[in-house]
Amino acid sequence: MLKGMISAIFLAVACTFLYGQQPSIATFLKGEAPVEIIPGMFTTYRSDKHIYWEIPDSLVGREFAVTTTILTAPAHPDRDMEKKFGYSGDMIGPVFFSFQKQGNELWIMDPQYERVIENPEGVYAKIAVQRGNGRLYKRLPIITKTQGSSLVEIGEILKDFPLFTLDIVSFDLSIGTRLREKDSIKEIKGYDNRLLIHASRAYRSSSMRMPGKPVSSPYIGDWDTGICIKLLSKKPLEAVTANAGTYFTIGKECFQGDQPAIRKSVVKRWRLEIRAEDEERYMRGELVEPIQPIIFYIDRNTPEKYIDCIMEAVRDWRPAFEKAGFKNAIDARLAPTAEEDPDFSIYDSTYPFISWKISGQNNAYGPTPCEPRSGEIIACHIGIFCSVLNLEQKWYFAQCGANDPQAWNIELPDSLQFEQIKQVLTHEVGHTLGLEHNFLGSSHYSIDQLRDNDFLSQYSIGSSIMDYVRCNYALRPQDKVDLKNRRIRVGEYDKWAIEWGYRIFPGKDASEREKNRALWNQEKQKDPLLHLSSRMDVRAQAEDLGNDHVAVNTQGIENLKYLCEHPDVWNVTDKTSLRVLQGRYEAVLEHYKQWVQHVLSHLGGKRLAEPDEEHIYIPEKADYNKKVMSFIQAYILQPPVWMFDEKLTAKLEIDGSREFDRFYEELMSEMIRSLREVERTENVCEGMLSVDEFLESIHKELFSEWADNIPVSDAKYKVQLLYVSKLAKLLDRSEKITSSKLLVSIMQALNRIKEESLDYSHKITDPVAKKRVMFLVDSIWF
Repeated sequence: MLKGMISAIFLAVACTFLYGQQPSIATFLKGEAPVEIIPGMFTTYRSDKHIYWEIPDSLVGREFAVTTTILTAPAHPDRDMEKKFGYSGDMIGPVFFSFQKQGNELWIMDPQYERVIENPEGVYAKIAVQRGNGRLYKRLPIITKTQGSSLVEIGEILKDFPLFTLDIVSFDLSIGTRLREKDSIKEIKGYDNRLLIHASRAYRSSSMRMPGKPVSSPYIGDWDTGICIKLLSKKPLEAVTANAGTYFTIGKECFQGDQPAIRKSVVKRWRLEIRAEDEERYMRGELVEPIQPIIFYIDRNTPEKYIDCIMEAVRDWRPAFEKAGFKNAIDARLAPTAEEDPDFSIYDSTYPFISWKISGQNNAYGPTPCEPRSGEIIACHIGIFCSVLNLEQKWYFAQCGANDPQAWNIELPDSLQFEQIKQVLTHEVGHTLGLEHNFLGSSHYSIDQLRDNDFLSQYSIGSSIMDYVRCNYALRPQDKVDLKNRRIRVGEYDKWAIEWGYRIFPGKDASEREKNRALWNQEKQKDPLLHLSSRMDVRAQAEDLGNDHVAVNTQGIENLKYLCEHPDVWNVTDKTSLRVLQGRYEAVLEHYKQWVQHVLSHLGGKRLAEPDEEHIYIPEKADYNKKVMSFIQAYILQPPVWMFDEKLTAKLEIDGSREFDRFYEELMSEMIRSLREVERTENVCEGMLSVDEFLESIHKELFSEWADNIPVSDAKYKVQLLYVSKLAKLLDRSEKITSSKLLVSIMQALNRIKEESLDYSHKITDPVAKKRVMFLVDSIWF
């Protein structure tokens, strides 16, 4: 009742003012009493039945960004743990609109910026201009207007129009049909440059049948959402033309007169500007503070013990911005309470936000939502799922457990968890700053450098935290390195990338500044640590480490062997420890396969010839691939029985025999794939590994017992059978092999196996060995 009285008094005062200034609006609203008046960039009038916006003419033609944040989500009875979105704190958008006045209507327009007309003269440019720069969303009748503003009814639009609802992501969220009668606008807050709307929605779930899953019963879920409508800057941020990689970008068709359109891209980046009085100091090389630093606010639902390390993870990017000339350019704070800052809201896109999510999802994400005019990043919600630590502890165990016995603990100590959180979040913050993955970042350092604590303190284990590289698995059990040197950190590439994208270069105009940026970078690119390469380059692999995959991955596998053979590592005391150790055992198997795949990729692989020759690749030569073949002999053809030892698998309640079969099915498939890659590349130039050399190397090791007339172990016999069956299958027409040379080589290899196996069967006296080898002969069907 008190609120109603205040609204009535407010209306009376407002009407006194309005009768003098805008009598038409005041007169119209007299029939709507009581009316709540909400000042802001759009003055909002709200009655029981209607919501109106008074839109100043000065904002017609300006552009606005709409973001919708999920505040509370229903507890899905059929929630898919693989889905990353649909949680409290998730931000949707931005989407953009502008107003255009057409007679007695205001049109809500969708601004179009994928085309840029640099020179309007010429046929192509003139055709492009005819399309216009906007697409119609909605027509709003102007109810009444004054000399400087227009009044429109917006209530139903806010409730129903997809721009302001979850409808645009209904499929991604699996939320089905919206129940429009349950839509409710709970609160509206106005500010000079934005409007905040708290709205609740209800959706009836869809009961779509998914493969392998039962059809769930439909249910009605209530979604609490926050909408932020933010006025974009009148002057767009100066766009930076993208180079070959480094940053996420926005693509544009550029028309330059009488020429067909060319494709241009601009990078995504935050607006970091300096005050006029600081320009001279900045250009002299002094550090200056930006007008508006990038400040992330941390979800208050985050466990208290992680808040400081999350702040440190964000601040780890400060040295990179200092290289770009900015002091205190990035920071993180705990989200304030309502008492500390009544204006703060997690759905206000003014505030970048780090959201903590309770979920079984082992992941995190860092988006780069930007506006289309210049690529300026204008809003950001990072998401961290609490279960990402489950994945991190498995990675750390497999990669650093041999060097750090702390990894054996069922619950890792806080010191380790803090480093893991920092590693995850620093990577995601890098994405929100605009940076793409750089899978070349882990390929620069030798195994000796990766074991040198002083070197690691200066350079980390790679040049970029934007690579998929986690921990330092090049370490041997006896190596002494600091905890921070067992994980990836912000590296030299990351510092260069931030400087390249964010530094303000001298110049009288944008063109000159762009030229100076390019000249600066041309000199910088002489340093190989600053290179980015496509995934075509065999060195640019995910989850790898070091400049020699054979050497580093050999050490990684030896570390796994150390763990499997160490009884204290696998100390099962209860159901919890059993579950954790089973997960770690799975991680051991996965890492072994992954490290083998890194090495196999060199067979038929290629690498960039020179940094300045972006499209010229040279194949991996035989000298390195001979090292690869030695690796295959040691780590594929000699079965790692220590991973499947019954003393270990029984303790973990795992069927070791079944795991072995599944493990080798994948490994052998990868090895046969490599054979086909060798065939594809053996004649591209001199000095390449040939198919016959590949097959000879495999045969020599896999059937070595036959030459010595000794029994073959159970494990190796399984590998022999699998190899023979995979080779024989290549002769099947379903494999569609068109190379007659490869087919001939495979037939010769199988004939050799058949001949030598018959000879072995005549010489061996062990009855089991004799029976086995005859079964192998029978499996060669031609």
